Amino acid sequence: MPRRMGRRPLTTAAAPFRQRDQWPSAEMQQRLIEECGQIPGVRLRRSRMAPPDTWALYLPDGIATGPPEAFIDQHEFCHVHGLPEGGLHLVLPHDMLARVVDMGWAARHPIRACGVLETLAMVYAPRDPDELRVALHLVRCARWFAAGALASVPTAPAAQVA
Repeated sequence: MPRRMGRRPLTTAAAPFRQRDQWPSAEMQQRLIEECGQIPGVRLRRSRMAPPDTWALYLPDGIATGPPEAFIDQHEFCHVHGLPEGGLHLVLPHDMLARVVDMGWAARHPIRACGVLETLAMVYAPRDPDELRVALHLVRCARWFAAGALASVPTAPAAQVA
């Protein structure tokens, strides 16, 4: 996975954990939500764990067979915050999450300090098509984690970010 270009966005220090700058355009946000909804098995609904303008990505019964740490709430494994922020909260396996944070794509959620959801992170909102590809790859990885299919997680997409 390529390193994310530029400095990390500013974020709040505690819950609600939000991205405070480097927000996406409305077009980029719309593309993100539309493409998330096209991932096989993924359903969209309003999140119970975030503001009303937040879209939850979840898996139906029978597909949501991952470990408990692969879910935010019930079968929700990711949610996309509304504009202006546009960041994503999602869950990833510990080793993958560490790499994603190290490469500048995400920040660990402060709730982990309470010993809760140590696999939860905020993936920064995509600012351009290359970042959108990476964000969608991470959403797919979270989906495979939630489905209990870690062995089938694909390699990261080629991107033009450095």
